[in-house]
Amino acid sequence: MKNLITKINLTKMVILILAGVFFLNACSVPAQPTPDLDAAVDLAMQTLQAQFTQQAYETLVGQLTQAAQESPSPTVDNTVTALSQTPDQTQIHLTGTPPQPDATPTATPLPCNLISFVKDITVVDSAIMSPGEGFTKTWQLSNVGSCTWTTDYDLVFVEGTAMSVVTSFDLPFSVAPGESIELSVPMIAPTTAGEYTGHWMLRSNKGILFGLGKDALSSFWVRILVVAATGEVYNFTNKVCSAAWSSGSTNFLPCPGSGSDIATGYVKAVNEPIREDGAKENEIGLITRPNNAADGWISGVYPTFLVQNGDYFRTSLSCGYESPKCNVQFELKYRVGSGPVQSLFTRLERYEGKFQYVDVDLSPLAGKNVNFILEVRNGTSSSDNTALWIRPGIWR
Repeated sequence: MKNLITKINLTKMVILILAGVFFLNACSVPAQPTPDLDAAVDLAMQTLQAQFTQQAYETLVGQLTQAAQESPSPTVDNTVTALSQTPDQTQIHLTGTPPQPDATPTATPLPCNLISFVKDITVVDSAIMSPGEGFTKTWQLSNVGSCTWTTDYDLVFVEGTAMSVVTSFDLPFSVAPGESIELSVPMIAPTTAGEYTGHWMLRSNKGILFGLGKDALSSFWVRILVVAATGEVYNFTNKVCSAAWSSGSTNFLPCPGSGSDIATGYVKAVNEPIREDGAKENEIGLITRPNNAADGWISGVYPTFLVQNGDYFRTSLSCGYESPKCNVQFELKYRVGSGPVQSLFTRLERYEGKFQYVDVDLSPLAGKNVNFILEVRNGTSSSDNTALWIRPGIWR
């Protein structure tokens, strides 16, 4: 302290006396270490800052800083620094190790059985159907639970309008967590106009229903709008790829096919087809080409359709304009349930610049769920048989 007093003038003695008071108070505590000069100076600065004006405070800081620089400073472990932006505000910054965050909480375990809906593969919500129209609903679902869906799991109808004869189906194969599956159900639209919804869920091997959502209690559904109609109520060309197509060379034909698939046969829809008489139709047409063999044939089995009284099957039959060697047999067949396949009509067609109109009364099948089958067979020739159905449909 003596060295400090000799370096400042008498007019600043008041300041030094105040600093000395802090030192004396510290010394009055028994068995305490020698006071830290820097700490005492800092404490004096904080006290004076609250009592003096800005000018006095700044003068004091300059004088004490000079004194501290001329005296040796002991080493300390922690530093307390007082910084002030205004005479009446002091911010104290402590250096040290910040508190550590709590450990990451444990994730909630996945439920055993849980579904995530991916998309509708067929029949989007509120799809328009004719009364009694057959269709196949297909959902794509993903397993987001922790358990594998085995073939002991079932797809089951739970509420609403079933629109299917069978209301429970076994899963066709196992689905591990993270995998997806497409599930299909053949259905028939109700015969009365209106909106219809059927709700479905899965059932585990323990008989527990589960579905969507955090609680796995929400269903997935099929929703259609049935519109009563007169005129054409079913168009076979528009539904061509809903049918299962086969030929004399394969049990499965892709739909639509390609005109280059002569060996296996093919089926495809065409806009404004040209008949063998050279006239261009303003209707949509269906080309069916049997496989290239003497006994070649092609056949398409359509989804179930509920026939009503007053329904008629109508179409025009022709060879393709660019098939001058065409010689084929057209046939419309049907099957009710698992019963035998039966024929409704047969027509022979050769390329001779003419076409045939067909109108078949379906009233004898009224009230029955019918699978209609379009079939064409090769006649005396097999190399040029492009058979054309012009707007085949059911009219009411």
